[in-house]
Amino acid sequence: MTSGKKARYVRLDPTGNITCLVLDPVSWADRPRITDRLMDRCEQVGYLLPAGESGAKARLEMMGGEFCGNASMAAAAWLAGESGLKKGEETVIPLEVSGAEGIISCLVRREPDAWRGTVSMPLPYGMEETELEDRRVTAVFLPGMTHLILPEGSLEKERAEELLRKAALRFSAPALGLLQWDGGREYMTPLVYVRGSETMVWETACGSGTTAIAFWLASKAGYSLKARIRQPGGTMEAESEAREGALREIRLTGTVRIGETAFLEDEG
Repeated sequence: MTSGKKARYVRLDPTGNITCLVLDPVSWADRPRITDRLMDRCEQVGYLLPAGESGAKARLEMMGGEFCGNASMAAAAWLAGESGLKKGEETVIPLEVSGAEGIISCLVRREPDAWRGTVSMPLPYGMEETELEDRRVTAVFLPGMTHLILPEGSLEKERAEELLRKAALRFSAPALGLLQWDGGREYMTPLVYVRGSETMVWETACGSGTTAIAFWLASKAGYSLKARIRQPGGTMEAESEAREGALREIRLTGTVRIGETAFLEDEG
């Protein structure tokens, strides 16, 4: 992207997790600069590209190469809107997404004032109890993302950020989350660090964090679970399904609002 060229992007609101989706091609070399300029307008940045796999509608690449359920849901809603989907109609948008293998299916339905989206999340591949400083946490490992669940946690802002920075030295995932969980209120406070962009954000909603909490809760309930997980930006619904004694699927449902498309002029 040469100096003076404009990049088209759209600002999306999936359950409060404000996402800027860049719609024009941007080289890997230019992405850190474009991401940095957009981060004052959103919590995360994704890049929408042509699909590489047959059967996918498009490819979504997040700013740090991580997987993001909310951004996937938002991208699917935008693509469905561009295809002319009318109110009351629904469709499945197959996407390739960074941090996940294969194709992710996103069901979106156009409602009177928003979109309703459901995404099948990549399943966690492991979980372990561990110590982090003087805290007992549960680490949930997802493709491209590790979340640390702090049960009944209530840390000061600076202490939580310090803890996550230290965790980044120990865990090598492209992105890390610290999820403070209030079980009585079923409320999650997500703090997310993305290594590639060196950003740390108190997110208003986190799809992969919701998946981690759902997996953790489901592991205690035989892997079949329906939960409404509250977070600062709103509530996401999580449903896990077990077959033959094993977890087969976790689906997240949330609301997406699509903002105006705008242009960012490159100053590099």
